Amino acid sequence: MNTYLIEPRDPLIARDGRPAGIGGAFSTLRFPPPSVLAGAVRSRMAMKDGELDCAEKDLDALLEIAVQGPLLAGISEGGDGAETSEWFFPAPRDAAWFPQPHESGHARRLAVEPVTLEEGERISDLELRGLRPVVSPPLEARSKPLSTPPAFWRWSEFERWLTHPERDSRVEIKTFGLGPLDVESRSHVALAPGERVGVDGQLFTTRGLRFLAKTENGKLAPRRLALSLRTAGGEVGGNTLKLPDSVLAPLGGDRRLARWRHTSTAWPSIPGAVQAAIVATKRARLVLATPAWFADGAIPRWSGQAIPGTTGVEAHVVAAAVARPEVISGWDFRAANANGRRGRPKPTRRLAPAGSVYWLELEGSEQDLAHWCQTIWLQPVSDDDPTDGVSPSRCRLDGFGLATLGVWTEEKP
Repeated sequence: MNTYLIEPRDPLIARDGRPAGIGGAFSTLRFPPPSVLAGAVRSRMAMKDGELDCAEKDLDALLEIAVQGPLLAGISEGGDGAETSEWFFPAPRDAAWFPQPHESGHARRLAVEPVTLEEGERISDLELRGLRPVVSPPLEARSKPLSTPPAFWRWSEFERWLTHPERDSRVEIKTFGLGPLDVESRSHVALAPGERVGVDGQLFTTRGLRFLAKTENGKLAPRRLALSLRTAGGEVGGNTLKLPDSVLAPLGGDRRLARWRHTSTAWPSIPGAVQAAIVATKRARLVLATPAWFADGAIPRWSGQAIPGTTGVEAHVVAAAVARPEVISGWDFRAANANGRRGRPKPTRRLAPAGSVYWLELEGSEQDLAHWCQTIWLQPVSDDDPTDGVSPSRCRLDGFGLATLGVWTEEKP
């Protein structure tokens, strides 16, 4: 697959589904979901002279072009913005953060781990579903969790966590990763044609994501962050489609502009120590790099069998750390609405958010496990959706559920 960087020049609006009329506001999600990138990429591939050039009979083939992402990337300083200086991954849910009262800028990070219930103990209905509860190690003095833990971890820190998760560690926050992307609000007014005056009552607000990182003094460093995606393109209507290199084109709501570039910097590969540990222990932590859709909610339906797209290895989910679901929808330009015209909202979906962690017990030979690690790494693990009539499922073609793998060091009872 080819790797691309999309660098928003203006605040990016990834709409959250709330309607906005006159006097309303266009709000944004905290981070663009994979479907925003997938739709934009396929449209950009099929553009000719600024218009979508794809016959009705070829639209299904266009929608089956696989797109993976987005990952957050840091742009190299002083260049043309086509190279990545570092990668940032969503904060995993198996890390709990607590402040260090006497050390400014530092925090205490504790590992969240599955525990085995003692005889006579039960919690909710987890045990009936074959799941174990997860808890952080006890603190000498309980305190409130850190109010603003890092939302994105630098790849070096994330790789260390996947390979050697420390149960208790002291971390310097400002060098560890990034907080949530800044949201910038802008006010707009409609102008009367030819008069250069505002139209009464037609005032609205937009809120977009700023892809800029803060420096030591709190100011913004321009052209710092970008969205990374992978796609191999595809054959549609007898034509080979791929993303054009180095173009300025819209992305997201309000047609905000972004720079699209091909990059030679590949996504990180699975650490060798992680693969070796998984093969030896037949246990793994699966950490989502993008939100995933699972038919039954937080727990994947493939638990107890092979993950879609893999063979030879059965994966059993025995514990999970999942935050509140992310809810997304979208707009279907092809479907007919109640008025007989095209265009209606897509059904809402509840997603397991990026950073969710699943503890897996695996069954398979060493050779199959080694191949499984390579197959799963940064590939989509969402469930199949029989309603979309596509194999692989549409949500996996859109990049929902990109997975990373880490070691699970707990000894078997």
